[in-house]
Parts: sequence; C-alpha cells; structure tokens
Amino acid sequence: MLLEITTNQMLSIGVPIVGLLILSIFTLKEYFGKKNKDIGDHVMEMRKNAQNQTLPLRLAAYERLTLLIERITPASLFIRISTHGLTAADMQAICLNEIRNEFEHNLTQQVYVSEKAWQAVKKTKDETILLINTIASAMPMGASAFDLSRAVLEHVSHSNSDPYSQTNSLLRSEVSKLY
Repeated sequence: MLLEITTNQMLSIGVPIVGLLILSIFTLKEYFGKKNKDIGDHVMEMRKNAQNQTLPLRLAAYERLTLLIERITPASLFIRISTHGLTAADMQAICLNEIRNEFEHNLTQQVYVSEKAWQAVKKTKDETILLINTIASAMPMGASAFDLSRAVLEHVSHSNSDPYSQTNSLLRSEVSKLY
C-alpha cells in the first residue's frame, strides 16, 4: 500500500530532518545571540558617547553654581552694591533683587547636577534671603545701607556655620565623583 512506510524508510527520512532541525536551531540561536550582543555593544557605545558629551555641560553647571554661591555671599553682594545714599530698606531690596536674578540666571543648571546639590544651592539662597530680611526688619527706621551691611556681615562672622562653604564643598565633592 501507498501509505505504508517501513521503519527503515522512516529512519532514512526522519534522521536527516531531525538533524536539519537541530542545526537550524543552533544557527538561529547563534545568529540572534550575536545580534543581541551587537545591540548591547551599540547601546553601551551610545551611552559612553552621551556621557562624553554631557560631562563638559555638567562641569560647567557645577562651575556656574559655585559662582552663584560666591556671588550671593553677603560680603560679595555688599562689595558690588554701592551703599552711598541708600537706606537699609533700599539696600535690602537691591540685595534681594540681586540674589533672585543670580538664582534665576542659573536655574537651568539643575538639569546637570544632582538633586542633593541643587537642594543645597536653593537652601543657601533661601538662607541668605532670610538672613537679610531678618536683620533688615530689626534695623531702626532711617538706618543706612552701610548699617545693614555691617550688621549682616557681623552676624555672618559670628555664626557657627558657613552655609556658603558647606554648599561649595558639596559641589566640589560631586565634581570629584565625575572623574
């Protein structure tokens, strides 16, 4: 009969088919394994290139934030602002405006620094504003800008902690981790 296949015939057809199937499986496995490795290598190379391109931007951000902290220190603020003919209230307003402008000018740098660094910068800015506002509100009516600057600088010099140095130390520490 036509449909009858002997064992011998079945083996002569089945063994090569099974052999081809096994060979195909190994070939496909090796092919896709190489493809995955190539894709992984490509992704790693792209990440490395991205890091090489963003490193200068990150370093620049840390530099800019360090400069921001230096520019909002009371001593630096008072040096840049002429006190001649200004009242304490005028000086307070000018200082707060300067601090806010400096901060807003560097607002985008938060994209390139850690959350911890950015929060430290914000806290230092806020503490500086609070310090100037607190001392200005305690000044007598008619006090001069010189009186305000002297009172703020005296307070800073007698303070146990220096938020400006602490923030700059944090920024330097994070920069050292980039290498």
